[in-house]
Amino acid sequence: MDEQLEARLRVALDRQEIEHVLKLYCRAIDRCDLELLKTIYHPDGTDDHGSFSGNAMEFAETIIPSLREGILDGMHTVTHCTIDVEGDFATSESYYWAYQQAPGGEEAVTAFFGPDYAAKAKAEGTIDGKHDYYCGGRYIDLFERRDGQWKILRRKITNEWNDIRPSTRITDAGHVAHYNLPGRRDRQDPVYLNHLPDRVPA
Repeated sequence: MDEQLEARLRVALDRQEIEHVLKLYCRAIDRCDLELLKTIYHPDGTDDHGSFSGNAMEFAETIIPSLREGILDGMHTVTHCTIDVEGDFATSESYYWAYQQAPGGEEAVTAFFGPDYAAKAKAEGTIDGKHDYYCGGRYIDLFERRDGQWKILRRKITNEWNDIRPSTRITDAGHVAHYNLPGRRDRQDPVYLNHLPDRVPA
């Protein structure tokens, strides 16, 4: 094989492996999978996440309990990525879109959205209902390959827009009720039971 073509294919494979790591991050966050989340980063990695800035393992230990306690459910999606590979290092810029649903009640709404939104919700009579949070931004990452595995060495996020509103989600009425099939925020989610054919239990 031509050396130049081989080098290009190697970079393409590196990018594919890095994108897989980025997607596993979304699974780890949405399924509240602490063990998986820790595999995304090197042990000495860092994450500057707005509410937290420091060691990535400590970030994982902090964010998962926070999600379990303060969020009812959520979904993160990585859209397009720009990845530049140089040997065993790579930089990436990944756009993300996220949705989270927060519980109602004055204390919970104030803690998540702030006193102004809580006061508005209270005045409008929506304070006790659930509230939806949509946001978008970017993951700015430095990856390093160690022992053949790409993991995040340094992450910084941006959060560039958000939209907050009382939830209008319907789950128990009409045609929509048949499609109320939520995932789980643990290892009982269907994705963890989705085995390859040669591993399907008898």
